[in-house]
Amino acid sequence: MHRFHLIVQNYNKLQSLVDNFERVENFDPRRDAVYIFDCSPTDTWQQELLTADRLTEHDLEWNRNLFFIRRRNWGVNHGAQLDYFRCLLDNRIPIPTYSAFVQEHYFDLENYVKEDTLPENAHYDLDQIERKFESDPETGCVFFARKGIRICVSNPVRNNHTNFFGDAAELFEGATPRCFCTDGGNFIVRPELFVNWFKKNPRYLTKGNGSYGFSHVWETRLGKILYDQKIKWVDMCRDARYETVEELFSLQRSRNEKLGEFWYDNWLWYFFHGRDQQRYPLLSVRSVLTYLFQDYLPNALLCSRDKRLEFVSPDSPRLAD
Repeated sequence: MHRFHLIVQNYNKLQSLVDNFERVENFDPRRDAVYIFDCSPTDTWQQELLTADRLTEHDLEWNRNLFFIRRRNWGVNHGAQLDYFRCLLDNRIPIPTYSAFVQEHYFDLENYVKEDTLPENAHYDLDQIERKFESDPETGCVFFARKGIRICVSNPVRNNHTNFFGDAAELFEGATPRCFCTDGGNFIVRPELFVNWFKKNPRYLTKGNGSYGFSHVWETRLGKILYDQKIKWVDMCRDARYETVEELFSLQRSRNEKLGEFWYDNWLWYFFHGRDQQRYPLLSVRSVLTYLFQDYLPNALLCSRDKRLEFVSPDSPRLAD
């Protein structure tokens, strides 16, 4: 059994990961593995594969601890996470002790830097992360985040002209905290927490139109799946540990320190993609119909129906064709 799987979700930016792979401290090729889930376009993905081959300079070996999986461009990076869980459930990938999800730009502190990039001066040390999990069996999720944990809350702001969602410094009147999530879905987890959930809910692995809004809803759903299991969350950058939103608020007061950011739902996205998490009334018939015909249906019609996952390497027969 592998100790860590580093699951890289890539679309045409793998060089960003490869150039900064040394930020993954104490990666052990004997115990750890890299799985790259790639949905780059047809005319560029083979160059991405050649870029992945540079990881062999770090003592990685193809089909032993380095894997490249071609997937459809569906669900942005969270679609890759769902495809990884499919592989675990189908026994195409052995379940490791820990699964570490990173977007391809996550370790790059010069390019593509935003809230879902590794914080400056953070040490993404696999040995240290392992010790955090081992020190408390109730720890389910460990993360490094620039803004701390995201507190997912219902959205009481109703405006027919704009659909407010996302960041806000305050908890609006009428808003209800629901769960936690991490920016970009970059976190480390005990994978059985998801495997057990998807065994009971397999249709979620491939259902949906794969749009941007669909992906945003999945970012919070992944957090809710963990939150509902009453795990402990560990913020490695702030040395903070908590289980519930109420516990987080109490810890913030005692430390006089901000440990998270509120994240408000997009009404339309939840109406179409997330009613299992939060039910919203019609924002307006016009806005719903506009989204239906301009976004929801086009994505539903144009998204790839090809759910196959293909493991390839530089010496794969198909590359010689």
